[in-house]
Amino acid sequence: MKKNTRIISMAAAALLAVSPVVASTMTANAADFSFTAPTTSTGTSTTTTPVQAPQNKPYFTFNNEVIGEATQADPNGNVVRTTISLKSGEEVSTFLNAINNAVKFHESNSSQGTSPNFSEKDLATYGITTKTDSKTKKQVIDKIPSSAFNIVLTAKGSDNQTATIQIPVVPSVASTTPDTTANPVFKWNLGNQPQSDSLNGHVFQVAVNTNFSPTNFVNSNGEQVSIWAQQTKDNSTYASVSASSSVNTSEAGRYYNVTLTATGMTGKKTTVTYTVLITSSQKQTLYANGASSIATYNIYGNNVLSGSTTFKDGEQVYVADQTKTINGVSYSQVSTKSKNDASTSGIWVKTSSLVKPAGDTNVKTLPVMVDSRAYSKTGQYLGHMYYAYNNIDIVPTVVNINGKTYYKVANKDEYVRVTNITGNKRTLKHNAYIYWSSYRRTPGTGKMYRGQTVTTYGGQMKFKNGKKYYRIEGCRDNNKRYIKAVNFY
Repeated sequence: MKKNTRIISMAAAALLAVSPVVASTMTANAADFSFTAPTTSTGTSTTTTPVQAPQNKPYFTFNNEVIGEATQADPNGNVVRTTISLKSGEEVSTFLNAINNAVKFHESNSSQGTSPNFSEKDLATYGITTKTDSKTKKQVIDKIPSSAFNIVLTAKGSDNQTATIQIPVVPSVASTTPDTTANPVFKWNLGNQPQSDSLNGHVFQVAVNTNFSPTNFVNSNGEQVSIWAQQTKDNSTYASVSASSSVNTSEAGRYYNVTLTATGMTGKKTTVTYTVLITSSQKQTLYANGASSIATYNIYGNNVLSGSTTFKDGEQVYVADQTKTINGVSYSQVSTKSKNDASTSGIWVKTSSLVKPAGDTNVKTLPVMVDSRAYSKTGQYLGHMYYAYNNIDIVPTVVNINGKTYYKVANKDEYVRVTNITGNKRTLKHNAYIYWSSYRRTPGTGKMYRGQTVTTYGGQMKFKNGKKYYRIEGCRDNNKRYIKAVNFY
């Protein structure tokens, strides 16, 4: 007896919004296909290892590759790691075949795959319309979505178990230009040569510690970049230009988006944004920004999937000029081999990983009074020390971690105990002498009296004579100062 396979739903995903439609149904090759209105589907895959065909469960393949399952921890585990293009003017059959020839549903590990038989009438579900080409008389794609989306296909086998696959689709949309004939127009020169390509989205590399003005600077190749605006395309009178942000070229590896706004005499405005990387053609440092490592990603259409490797904090890579922004997050393409390789590597990191963390403000330089461990923001020992009598830059705001007080080390994600830096105020309950060692008083010091307040550092220290002491204010390696702990309240 021949089994029937029922495909129960297909849906377009992220960034595509259409009104609900009535499901259409067709029968072909003893299989029913039902396509429903689009739903949202976004996320980040957390695995890149090959998927094995499950036993006694249905599953999908795409170009003979087994596609995994979506889980709560990995909602995009079933995203196909490639994209299907969608172009206005291409034959409808080309797009349909790209899906039907690649996707197969298997009821079990040993079953033969079944095609979804995606057809022209199902395209409307995804906001895609078709028309008859006047020359070829063939059906071609007419209107398409403006953004990348996922086709989500769910199939149910004879045992009522289901499997789902997400297929990234990337539309190639012809740009529509609004009427801007009365708006200001940006112009720019590179090395005194007029440039015809748009300034918008352009990436410039600027060497460290060079002078920078948003409309006049020198790139890392030594070429002068000059930017200005004129009233309109046909009116070369200058328009005023303002910048949204400044660039600090002392921050090596820093990434800036600079937005310029030109305002004409009629009040109309034109805005462009370009990018500045404070870098050279050499390798650029990656920053974990407090994390244990730097994740990598693969990007397919509008889907950001976790890569199979990670970078360490401080590791260096070559950075391509291209960036992508998806769901408000900017990604940059990188390589460990060369700058040319970076543009085709397929390895992406969050652009924020290329940005040197901003320096702390209100920093104070103080001596470390007791050997001090460096701790993480969760109170874990980081494996290294700050040693007594050496200066340390700290942010003088007390931070409470697990009930203990710390100072943040300036410009580092590290913390040291407050008592080892600025100490504690203690009051003497007895008159006391200041000691250099167990049996020797510190030269040049007299008696301190009951009721006096003294700053002590760290915990009690046990000397050779078996008694406990506190290190006190003024102590240095060449001027030891201790008072017996018993003399304090």
